Amino acid sequence: PAEQLSLDDKGAAPGAGPMGGVSLEYSTAGGKFLVGTEQGKVVACNRKAKNPSDRVGTIYEGHCGPVYALARNPFFPKYFMTVGDWTVRLWNEDIKTPVMTSNYAKDYILDATWSPTRPGVFATTKMDGTLDVWDYFYKQNEPALSLQVDGDGLARVKMQEAGRWVAAGSVDGSVYMLELCDGLSQMQQNEKQGVSHMLDRESKREKNLEARAKELRARELRAKGQAKEEGAEAAVPWEERRKEVEAEFWRLTGLTGPEGV
Repeated sequence: PAEQLSLDDKGAAPGAGPMGGVSLEYSTAGGKFLVGTEQGKVVACNRKAKNPSDRVGTIYEGHCGPVYALARNPFFPKYFMTVGDWTVRLWNEDIKTPVMTSNYAKDYILDATWSPTRPGVFATTKMDGTLDVWDYFYKQNEPALSLQVDGDGLARVKMQEAGRWVAAGSVDGSVYMLELCDGLSQMQQNEKQGVSHMLDRESKREKNLEARAKELRARELRAKGQAKEEGAEAAVPWEERRKEVEAEFWRLTGLTGPEGV
């Protein structure tokens, strides 16, 4: 290879080896790309970073198992989708936690792809051979279309550039071609604006939750520090503490204590 990059997690325990890559989303702009790992994390990388240590950037954590697929939204590249365990998650590259997460499916989700013609539509495949087409412009809690395509798992899915045809590949080597209706392949009125507002709204909500979590963590640290100080004070013998308080009292009043303090 012309270049090599070790996916080291800077926040991992000492001695932990590099993460294993499973999926890749490469953007030609600025040499930036995303790598889905076996550990359920997504690593943002930059092959043109001046400092080699900066080639591995933000690490996004969210999945319980390997990240089998990830893809940027063709209309809003700032947002990307990941597939792992039993969920699909939507991310804003500026936030370390997902802004939207699907309901947990009964079977593993293996692949996903965005529609090139509709910003709110994407397709996913599952281990039970089901193809799901989601339309986030209308509803986010369940697929708009769900088809049992194969008895075995569907490992890969891809949409035609016109958004009309979907190709799904099964684990046994079969390939299925499916045609979508106009409602799922043609841009709807005000869809781009509506999806943009939805993603912005969810991003703001997640940022507020993230800020609140930081505030609670800081408050907890302050409380622990205060408890530690109080514990240190409590550790001082009472007789010694009493003498200090009494001496301070006589000093402030300007009087002389019973023992000439």
